[in-house]
Amino acid sequence: MDQKRDNEQGQPLVTFVVPCYNSAGYMRKAVDSLLTATQPCEILLINDGSRDETAEIACEYAEHDPRVIAIDQENANWGGVVNHGLELARGTYFKVLDSDDYFDEAALRRVLDTLALAVEAENAPDLLITNYVYDHLGSGSQREMQYRSFFPAGRVIGWDGISFSGREKVYQDKFIMIHAAWFKTTVLRESGVRLEEGVSYMDSMLLLHPLPFTKTLFYLDIAPYHYIIGREGQSVEIDVVKKHIDEQILASQLAIEDFDYAELYEKQRYCAMLMTGYVSCMMSVSTLHLFMIGTDEALEKNRKLWALLEEKNPALYANVRKSWAGRANRKTRLGRALALGGYAFAQKIYKFA
Repeated sequence: MDQKRDNEQGQPLVTFVVPCYNSAGYMRKAVDSLLTATQPCEILLINDGSRDETAEIACEYAEHDPRVIAIDQENANWGGVVNHGLELARGTYFKVLDSDDYFDEAALRRVLDTLALAVEAENAPDLLITNYVYDHLGSGSQREMQYRSFFPAGRVIGWDGISFSGREKVYQDKFIMIHAAWFKTTVLRESGVRLEEGVSYMDSMLLLHPLPFTKTLFYLDIAPYHYIIGREGQSVEIDVVKKHIDEQILASQLAIEDFDYAELYEKQRYCAMLMTGYVSCMMSVSTLHLFMIGTDEALEKNRKLWALLEEKNPALYANVRKSWAGRANRKTRLGRALALGGYAFAQKIYKFA
């Protein structure tokens, strides 16, 4: 692996990290979509201790395409794969593609062409933001999640260039997802982001922690990333989240304790607003799944999580409690039933699980 990387000429535009765990049945679609890239990139296929033919498939790709690097590691879960990938990354930008997702080929080429032009012009943004698509296996439906309502498209801006005008009362529920984010590798490293290993739901910290370290942004109003929903055993599946609820709670706790939001609101208000929206989403997920579990222990875990938010980050709590998460955090049995009904309705519309 090291010899192959040393022999490559020039810096890749993007390092794509593909976390692979027992992915033999579906990873080819993800990798094949990356191989359509026309700009220089490197593709790190990181086998996270799989027990199927994932490693063999990764090696097959690496043997036939010099852009592909096959890497084996002991199982460390998604966060461990990303940490490893960030250590090895040579690209100007860093992007994770989960092995059960894929890129739209034409949209990916446009993203890469845009980044290449920005790098050549020495105007490369710290963060590129794109739309993404919820792609539901069961129904065959697709829904694009877009950000054109508050990011001006096609130009480099600072955080003060975001437009929340007239919508600040509902910003607590506005956020971007990791599928939409293309960070400069140097920004990620300078932020010191390091994900917890051996647990799930660490994509939140890969998005949230570097955001205050970004100074320039660029929104491209296309949707390259297809986020597949509906595969059995997926981490966002309701029963899986319930089974791993303590890991979901941990992710929420890490987000709560990562930054002082009173200070963030003073320094980078719109950055803090988008981060608040993401934490609100995390609190909704934790709260509603604890309500689904419904035991006294689960309800007590929810109470403690909200108490932690109020104690450790009062400025963040003050805003999250105004969001859908706060409205869902009901104290009575009837209130919890209404909150779960609202979640089920939203799930049918957006098909996010």
